[in-house]
Amino acid sequence: MQIEKLLKRIKAESVDRRASLDSLKQLCLCFVSNIPFETTDMFGGSKKLLDLNRIYEIIVEENRGGFCCDLNGLFQWLLKQFGFQVKMLKAFYYHQDNQLFDVISDHMTLMVTLENGERYVTDVGWGGSCFALQMKIGLIQSEPNGVYRLGKERGLITVEKKLQRYLKIEEDIIQFENEEQRSIVVGNDGGEEEWNIQFGFTEVERELSDFQEGHDYAQFQNEFLVNNMFAVLQNEMGRKFFFNNLYYEKEYVNPETIKLKTFKQCSIAEMYEILEREFGLKLKFELKLKKFSQ
Repeated sequence: MQIEKLLKRIKAESVDRRASLDSLKQLCLCFVSNIPFETTDMFGGSKKLLDLNRIYEIIVEENRGGFCCDLNGLFQWLLKQFGFQVKMLKAFYYHQDNQLFDVISDHMTLMVTLENGERYVTDVGWGGSCFALQMKIGLIQSEPNGVYRLGKERGLITVEKKLQRYLKIEEDIIQFENEEQRSIVVGNDGGEEEWNIQFGFTEVERELSDFQEGHDYAQFQNEFLVNNMFAVLQNEMGRKFFFNNLYYEKEYVNPETIKLKTFKQCSIAEMYEILEREFGLKLKFELKLKKFSQ
């Protein structure tokens, strides 16, 4: 594993090589701007192995992406090369409908300590979003992709995101197949809660091997991930997103407001072309999505 190759992959060769907050935030943004969160292998590709050297090969040598344990696993290695103290922590997805956390942890998040001792919850694998949040409960903190705070719920520390306002394109331009498509693509201005819990985490330091159960669960048993393909890239201006065959681009007007700029329902042929052009993903296998399995 070579740090210079990884820095070139994420276009971060000029980032200052000190364990500072500025370096941490720059590395986070460079990482998610150039390495996609993607689950395409779950739809025709091969099983992902939870091995750091193999993750490096896939992301750096093969120009692919990955999901949470792949991305945060590689990112924690990179941060350590910069002199950061980094802990890998188990995180548990929060279900808004029944207000329960998953029993199985299928997400990894990171606790990063700076040279001055300040701690930051850091993540480059949360569905394409990234953040570095100071470890202070209740402190409201802004990132380009949203406004966050940390809380506490049922013995876990929670990452919470403020409900964002969506500027919608004309409804009659898009014919949504169901309400799930509408809420994911256009967003939801309603809801009773101003803040939504994203996930909860413990502060117990873990080894990469401790995430094997959750890594396998995400690939084979997580109903939402198993049935829906994702590919996501973001930068400080906005994000590109594939949800199954729906492709769209969103612009960050400000951390609390998002504008939908582009929406397209794609054929398989169009998906291959957009995945390569917009995400840098040249797939070597046939995509098998339920929408096209008739």
